[in-house]
Amino acid sequence: MNLFKRVIAGIVMFFFLIPSVWAAEKQGISIFIAYTGIKPILETFTQDTGIKVDYLEMSSGEVLTRIRAAKGKAQADAWFGGGLDSFVAAAEEGFLEAYVSPEREAYDPMFYNEEGFWSGISLGSVVLMGNPEVLAAKKLMMPESWEDLTLPVLKNEVLMSTPAVSGTFYSMVSSILQTMGDEKGWELLERIDANVPYYSKRGAEPANKVSIGEAGVAVAPFDTVLRLRQEGHKLEMTFPKDGVPWYIAPVAVFKGAQNPEGAKALVDWVLSERGQETLAKCTTQAPIRPGITLEPEVQAMRDSNLMKLDVVKAGHARKEILELWQEKFGHK
Repeated sequence: MNLFKRVIAGIVMFFFLIPSVWAAEKQGISIFIAYTGIKPILETFTQDTGIKVDYLEMSSGEVLTRIRAAKGKAQADAWFGGGLDSFVAAAEEGFLEAYVSPEREAYDPMFYNEEGFWSGISLGSVVLMGNPEVLAAKKLMMPESWEDLTLPVLKNEVLMSTPAVSGTFYSMVSSILQTMGDEKGWELLERIDANVPYYSKRGAEPANKVSIGEAGVAVAPFDTVLRLRQEGHKLEMTFPKDGVPWYIAPVAVFKGAQNPEGAKALVDWVLSERGQETLAKCTTQAPIRPGITLEPEVQAMRDSNLMKLDVVKAGHARKEILELWQEKFGHK
């Protein structure tokens, strides 16, 4: 009888002492998202890992503001997509957990944080988008450069988002400043501002509004334009001939996450060949892992005149740039 009791006790203890990593991974995870095509991506992740995902779509600037307001207390397990500048700031302020995925070995070091606070998963860009019907009705030409956006005929016809909220548009501003230098860069942005009636609080809003005819031109994320075209909108798109701003969409684990092992499993999966191939099928950003086949339009974006940009420098300069932006354009 004593032997029987010991066996039963051993069995009970076995089930109670299953490794916590396994148990944590099988729990669901919650994440903040700023990424197109995310539903089928996460469905594939769940199919592959058994980990369910609850997500909230929110721009990277909004996520950073929310975490600061919570004094660093984790609001989710992981952070997927958005502007790298906010990830850099969050890492510096102690909001992210360092995690070096074994999948990272396949990547160029320029696409990840050495300590493991964030890893780049794909590359996107900022383009010029036009509504051909509005442009034709107002006898306007489709802009082909940043300089074209300053033309007086485009007064109140140029829509874009504030870089204070949208990481994509912060990438645009920082790219222009790095490429042209502060003096010429701010001077160009001031001349573009003369044609912008207001700055949207959401990265996709300018493109959405132009797609339904509320204005002629939008400064827009490349992937948003392709999404709108896929939805049936007839839109023109150009890669600015004076330079195409680009950005890295990262993934990270929040410090204090309720399910850190599940969050790390997401990082491993999205950096893996399987995860990167899934991104290529489901989104119009360009997966970063070498060897992934891209759709022709996405390959054209990768081959465009991308501006020379130090993404980490852009992240460090965020506070200073946004303070000056607010001083110059905050009234809109």
